[in-house]
Amino acid sequence: MSAEHAHEELHHLVDRLSLDQARRLLRLVKTDPDLAEVAEEPSEPARRRRLSIAGIGASGEGDLSERVEDLLAERFNQST
Repeated sequence: MSAEHAHEELHHLVDRLSLDQARRLLRLVKTDPDLAEVAEEPSEPARRRRLSIAGIGASGEGDLSERVEDLLAERFNQST
């Protein structure tokens, strides 16, 4: 069994657990020396990634969607 397959299978297993079973499994993981570190709460909240493309279409010219036909025609040298 590949590591990727085991990872996927574990995800499916956890999704099928009842709340009580999930608590029991978490308790087991926290008592295992090899797994306990992974189960610890992070010391600081995870940082949220920002989308690098956010705002890429900002032109500062207001709502371009109202002028989309004119802009496309201008770009392709066609009249509307």
